[in-house]
Amino acid sequence: MLGGERAEYGKQIVVTLARQLTNEFGRGFSDKQLRRMMQFAEVFPEQEIVVSLMRQFNWTHLIALIPMKDPLQWEFYAQMCRIEGWSVRGLAERIDSMLYQRTALSKKPEKLI
Repeated sequence: MLGGERAEYGKQIVVTLARQLTNEFGRGFSDKQLRRMMQFAEVFPEQEIVVSLMRQFNWTHLIALIPMKDPLQWEFYAQMCRIEGWSVRGLAERIDSMLYQRTALSKKPEKLI
């Protein structure tokens, strides 16, 4: 029961903070964006990695990479995106087409079967 109350309280904090940040700094601080920023901080807790990522990708690229749980999958798409210069749309298309899984299958089919 307390978990539900705490979750609701947390949602209200994010909404209130989003409103305050938007008033002070303008667009880009919706509660949805703040939740994405929190996800990003959880996935990439080390400042050095964040600095490197921000030099190579824009925020929209990073949003596409955040949901990936497998570090090898994330690294594959990040490296390919950097090397090939994929747009955000190109990155999303490759993720949707399961390029990582198809590449892994073509390299080691016996192991994956």
